This record gives sequence, structure tokens and C-alpha cells, in this order.
Amino acid sequence: MKANLPTPRKHVLCSLLIFGLSIVSYCKTNPLYNNENPFNRNLVSVHSNFLITGEGGLVTANQTICAGTRPANLVLTGYAGDILNWESSEDSSFTSPSTIDNTLATLTGARVGQLSTTIYFRAVVQTANSGIVYSEYATVTTTITSTTWNGTSWSAGEPTQAVSAIIQSNFTSQGTNISACKLTVVNNATVIISSGDTVNIKGSLEVSEGSSVSFESNASLLQSEDSNPNIGDILIHRNSSPLKRLDYTLWSSPVANQILTDFSPNTVTTRFYTYNTASNLYDVVTAPSATNFNSAKGYLIRTPNNHPTTPTAWTGAFRGVPNNGDYSVSLDDNVLGQRYNLVGNPYPSPIDALAFVSNNNNSLNITGVLYFWRKTNGSLNSSYCVWTELGFTSNGEDGVTNPNGVIQTGQGFFVERLENLSESFVIFTNDMRASNSANQFFKTAATNAIVEKHRIWLNATSATGSFSQTMVGYMNGATVGVDSKIDGKNINQGDIVLTSLIEATPYAVQGRPLPFDNADVVPLSFSATTAGNYSIAIDHVDGLFSSGQTVYLRDTLANTVHNLTMAGAYTFASNAGTFTSRFEILYQSLLATPIFTANNVVIYSQSNEFVVNSGNAIMASIKVFDIRGRLIEEKKAINSNQTTINGGLANQVLLVQITSEDGAMVTKKVIR
Repeated sequence: MKANLPTPRKHVLCSLLIFGLSIVSYCKTNPLYNNENPFNRNLVSVHSNFLITGEGGLVTANQTICAGTRPANLVLTGYAGDILNWESSEDSSFTSPSTIDNTLATLTGARVGQLSTTIYFRAVVQTANSGIVYSEYATVTTTITSTTWNGTSWSAGEPTQAVSAIIQSNFTSQGTNISACKLTVVNNATVIISSGDTVNIKGSLEVSEGSSVSFESNASLLQSEDSNPNIGDILIHRNSSPLKRLDYTLWSSPVANQILTDFSPNTVTTRFYTYNTASNLYDVVTAPSATNFNSAKGYLIRTPNNHPTTPTAWTGAFRGVPNNGDYSVSLDDNVLGQRYNLVGNPYPSPIDALAFVSNNNNSLNITGVLYFWRKTNGSLNSSYCVWTELGFTSNGEDGVTNPNGVIQTGQGFFVERLENLSESFVIFTNDMRASNSANQFFKTAATNAIVEKHRIWLNATSATGSFSQTMVGYMNGATVGVDSKIDGKNINQGDIVLTSLIEATPYAVQGRPLPFDNADVVPLSFSATTAGNYSIAIDHVDGLFSSGQTVYLRDTLANTVHNLTMAGAYTFASNAGTFTSRFEILYQSLLATPIFTANNVVIYSQSNEFVVNSGNAIMASIKVFDIRGRLIEEKKAINSNQTTINGGLANQVLLVQITSEDGAMVTKKVIR
């Protein structure tokens, strides 16, 4: 019987994986596993029918791409050992493979580069048992299928991501989007992408000489290639918010090699600025006619000198090769409060603000708060609007709309670098880009994710029109301390400033933890450059505050608690200065017994008179004495918590005696 067996052959250790079950065959000298044995032939058949992966693993996934573009990442799984390198070949037998120096389980499209023909990829693995083995390969198939616009229709149907689009006659999108593998414009064709429409291409946009491509404001160009294969200039239009002559806007160029004065030729040449982090001031660009926008940097530019004096949108026009791929901007550092850097959206499309601040690199380098300039010339309001993951606060200027987490095309903005970093930078990538057609510089869009938020926006205003807004919200992930991407420090100064406090630091946006506790108390800070009458009111609310939860304002100076939800605005008098312990947000009334003291009374000069405000106490009478105790003025039957008095000569110390309706009496000293 033994004499009839085939001659034994040596075989290396084989590892076969069938539907997750490992069959290990020690084939060294065992005749049962040589190629002539029927059982061994069955194993070979099983391998061919059921895609058995050996120790080399399997590369995924097969894909079809447009010629001249990069594939998606290739990933090796199921291998046992160390990856020595990868190989590529134009034939599946790998007769003459090319070596790719990569020892990782992922081979990125960037390492592969642009392909013009079908290529096979595999990994070379060093195993403990079998030595050097090869993975199952993946196939990247390239296609050169195209469709051509002839002026009335597409020759092979509308383009898709697997098809190249060629436009050889005039084309206007007029409410339609273009999705293609790549887009080529030839034959002196004029292409107009209408407002609200999107061109979404994987590879390049190529514009031949004599042809033109123009994107109207709110049109977008999206690309997924991580390098910039674009060829030829295009025109990107972008409307500003309503601006008056002498107003400014923060701009950032979506194209390469855009000269500053060519972008806004009627702006005075001394009114182009960059930002100096070390001084916290804007520096004049010394030669704007010879200076290009730096990619992903922001510039403060005044409106053209011929712009209307009434609020009117101005349309900027960027001309050049459209930006695409990754951009990096180094961040300057200084002492606390001097780490603000002016950057900008580098793409001819909006970008997702949350994707930008949540990027693995960016989240380690910046606070996650974005500051947008929006100031009208001559306004007493603050200069910047503030965005965080929690929400957005306005500065009250015309044309400001909640961006809801999208940074528009052409928009510059500020970030704050984190401290204690030896080197710091932010990056912009294609996966942050988004399509958007909102007709505003600040964009309205759907939220990026479902996050529980309950928010209150409070406005402080003056009789002269000064404005300040702060927001407090309760959301997942927030704490009573400082939270990256959620809490936004206040950087504004204006006639009045209302903020909340985290410890002693003022915040324009503050997050608080969930679940909500109605015993929570939020301290506020209020400042005014001049004494006068002011009010604090709810601008709007959402979440539980729009469904029954009352918001109160406590004035510790007047010893009163005011129901902002039901009673509306709270009006009060204030001296000039900053007051960090006067106001608090409450969610329970906590009514206190009114106590009339000198601390409740505010007296300030207005024109040639004094204004006397007694908080929540109603005044019955006022007597004014000089420093010798002589009565120089008396006012009776006041029946109000505010009145005016004359009070004698200038440069005089006065004693003001106020009597309330219930007979309580306080005296305050003032200087006229």
C-alpha cells in the first residue's frame, strides 16, 4: 500500500482562512498535502471559490476612479507579521512590480498619486512561519469615459463622479449642479455657475486659454483631491454684508496669486491691513499693489471710496487658479490676551466651522472659538461676533445673521492660539468643505449633529442705541469650568459690554452642564463707558427656556429679582465702570425683602443736572445740602424711582438725602 503513495514533497507552512475558520496545514513532508493528492487539490479548489486569505492578508477595496485622479485609501487586513513595503503593477501577476516605501497597513491616495491606467496593489509581509508572503491584491480601475456639453445638451448624458465633463460651448448652470470626475472647459466657452449651484469634482478643473469660468456669489466649487491639480484662472464673486463707505470687512482669497489692490482697486492703498498678534493691532500693508493674499490668511480691507454711504452689499471678485487641497498657517504667540491670529477660508466654497475646530491638529492648537469682524463705521457697538460649538452672539450691526457653523467663501476670521506650545499651526483640508447657497456673508444652515442645547441670549442696550449680547447655554459636554470649543471669551470693547463670568474672566458665550439644575446661578459682568440708564432683556431662547423655564435677573445693587421671561426688559441706572458682582441669572425667583440702603442708589451727572435712581424703592422726597449742612434744594412728592436735581454750583461737594415712601432715609455724597 505504501509503495503506491506519491513521492513526498516539501511544503512550507500554509495558513488558510475560510469564512473566519483557520485551517493550518503543516506541509513539510506529509504526502497528504502535496499537489498530487486529491485532498490537496480540493483545498486549492476551495481557495479559488471562496477567496481564502493567507498570512499576507487582503487589500481593500477595489475601486474605479477617473483617469488623472488619486484613489481612495487602500487598507490591508487579516495579515500576520510585519509589512515590509507595498507593490504596484500594471498586471495582476506582478511580473515587474514597482516598490512603494510604506510599512503601514494603510496606503493613502497621496502616496499612490494620480493614476492614468488600471493598477494593481498588494502588500509584502514578513511572517514568522512562512517568511515573505504577498497579500491578495486590490484593483484600481481608471476610466476615461466623458460627456461633452455642446451648447444644448450633454453628449453622453449628465456627468457623474465616474465621468469626465467637457464643456466646449457656453454654459450657465441656472439651478443645476455639476458632479463629475473632472471638468475641462475648452473652445473659448463661457461658463457661469449661478448663485446657489455647486460644481463637485473629484479631480481637476482645467480652463483652457480663451475660455472663462465664473462662480457667482453663493456658488461653490467642491473638490476631493488632496493636492491642487487645477489649471487656468477662474473668477469667484463674493457679496459682503451690507456696508457703508469707510466700513471694513475681513477677506480671505479662494484663489492663488490674487493681488490685494486688484481685488479692491478703489480702496485707498493705505486701507489694506494684516493683523499683528504681538501688538493686538492691525498693520498697514506697505505695498498692496505688489502683495498677494497669502493662502488661508485674513486681511482687513476698507470698502472702495466710491461705495454708497447707505448700507449696501459690495461684490468682491477674486481671479486666479482656485485653491484646493491642504493649507497650513503658523500661529503667532505672545502673552495671554495676545495670541489672536487672523486666518481665513482658503477655498472657493464654504467650510464647516465645527469640522475646522474639531480637526485633530486644530483642536490641540486653538481654543475652538471663532471671531468674525462686523462693525459699521462710527458705531458705538463692539467689533466682533463670536461663534462656538454652543452658538453665536451678535454685535447688533445690520446684516449680521447666525452662521450656524459655516464659514463662507472669502471670509477671514480670528482664532486664539493655545498657550504653552513650542510650535503651533492650523490646517485646512478638503473634508472641511461644504456646499451652501445662503445669500449672506454669515450663513444659515442645518446643524452638523444632534446635540442637546438649551440657550438664552441676553441683550444690553442704552437709550443712545449701544448694544451688547451674551449667551448662556446648557449642553452635552459642558462644565462650569472652561470648555474648549464651547466657551468663547469676550474680546470686545464698546460703549457697553454684557458678559457672563467663568471665575473672573468675561465670556461672550458660556456653556453649562446638563442635566439642567434650576438652582444654578450664572454671574454676569456689565460695563459702561458713561453713566446713564440701561436695560437688559432676553433676545431669544430655545430648548427648555422656550417651553416653560423662567429666567430671572438679580440686581444685587438694587436688591431685586426681575422676571425677564414674563416682565420683559429690566431697566436700571449705572455709573461708568465695570461691575462684576451686580447682576446674576437665576432660574428661581428667590425674592428678598426690599432693603433701602445707600448701595441701592445711583447718582450720576447728566448735562447740568444729577440723575438720582433708587432702584426698586419709590422716592418720596430729596434734599440737597452743601458740605456745611445748608439746604440748597428740596424736591417733594416724587413718587418714582428716578428723578433729576440741580444741586448748586460747580466744584462743590453735596450731600443728597433721599427718603423713600416707607420712610427709610439714606444719604450719599456727590461732587458737582
